[in-house]
Amino acid sequence: MIRRRGRGRGHHDPGPAMPPQPVDDRRHYRMSLDSTWAAARIVRRITVTLLTNWRIPPRTTAHDAAVFAVTELVGNTVRHAGRRSPSFELLIAATGTHLEVAIRDGDPALLDLPEPDDTGGLAAVADLARNLGGHLGVHPDPSGGKTVHVLLPLDP
Repeated sequence: MIRRRGRGRGHHDPGPAMPPQPVDDRRHYRMSLDSTWAAARIVRRITVTLLTNWRIPPRTTAHDAAVFAVTELVGNTVRHAGRRSPSFELLIAATGTHLEVAIRDGDPALLDLPEPDDTGGLAAVADLARNLGGHLGVHPDPSGGKTVHVLLPLDP
């Protein structure tokens, strides 16, 4: 029989005290989904639930901006990259000061970032991010696709 120290009855010597570890206030969620309209609908509900669980409540600027960004970015991925990218990856991350939303797909075609006076969904996301003190970016992915990300302050 193997006995494990520190379990059950008896005294356990924890050894030397460990120095306190820094607290990581970064929360993140990552998920891969098929590039379908059904996935686009599901992602919106996932985002609302996730942010609410992270105590970023609905009807706040950061929450609603992040949900809007996810909805637009996933819609663009399904609409424009779906043929070349049968799936995409969603990342939502939060620190004590910012929210980040990113969509990575397998389509190598990079998007042109919208200008301030452009119209359309991506331009609306860029304008919203900029007006709140964040930004929209597009980066090539080493796997051959791209990542579109939005950084939003939690307290704009």
